[in-house]
Formats: sequence, structure tokens, C-alpha cells
Amino acid sequence: MTSYGTMFKLILRHITDPSLAQWPEEDLFNELYGWLSSAIAKLPQLQDEISERDDFNLENVNSSGFRNTLSETTREILALSAAREWLRPQINSTTLTLQSFSKKEGYSQKEHLTGLLNLDESMKIELKKLMRDLSYIDDEYFD
Repeated sequence: MTSYGTMFKLILRHITDPSLAQWPEEDLFNELYGWLSSAIAKLPQLQDEISERDDFNLENVNSSGFRNTLSETTREILALSAAREWLRPQINSTTLTLQSFSKKEGYSQKEHLTGLLNLDESMKIELKKLMRDLSYIDDEYFD
């Protein structure tokens, strides 16, 4: 079994936001589960492996989760996808978008948005590589 707690730790490894450390544990776990759920919905290729899971319960984060033990590659794919879900609202922020097109603002907002877009693109590329690797691992042709 792969617990939600294990997945949350993996997700947090990909998120470099120190403010998350100040969040109440309940709020953090709810957000992490939301990002994980969004990631799961966007990965139909993995549904056979990740579909059997327990309902989310804050009191049993370390004893509930996916009923089977997920492979390291699958866990990494889920964690990286969830981290992209964390990143998405920051990229789509109206304030950042408006400031990036404003002539009055300095370059810091433009650079920040560019940095977020670059981070998202690098995560996307890494995800594609992991999905490719997973398809080779699961292919019976290579057994």
C-alpha cells in the first residue's frame, strides 16, 4: 500500500514554497489531496494502477491511500503532476498576467511569470520522460 502521507511528502519535494510550512496541517493536507486528485484525473494512462484507493481522511493520512503499492515511477509521476497543479493557479494569476503586459511595471513581474512558465515547461518535459519510461517498463515486449 502507498499511503497518502507518502505521496504528500513526494509532492512537497517538488514544491519550493516556504510559506507552506506555516500552513495548518489540516489545510495543507486538504490542498495536497486536491492537487493529487487533479493530477489523478489528468492521468488516464495510470488508472489501472491508481484507481483502487481509500477515501481521504485527515486522521488516517499515513494509513490510508492507494490499496496497492505504486511503483517508484508512478509515485514520481503523480507527485510531479500534483506539483504542476500547485503551479497552475500561480501562472494563471490575473495580476501577474496583467503586470507582465504593462509597460509601467518593472521587469521583476515579467521575469517572475517567465520563471513560472519555465518551471512548468521543465516539469512537463520531465513528466513526458517518466511516462515514456513507464510505458517501456510495463511493456511485455521487453520482458
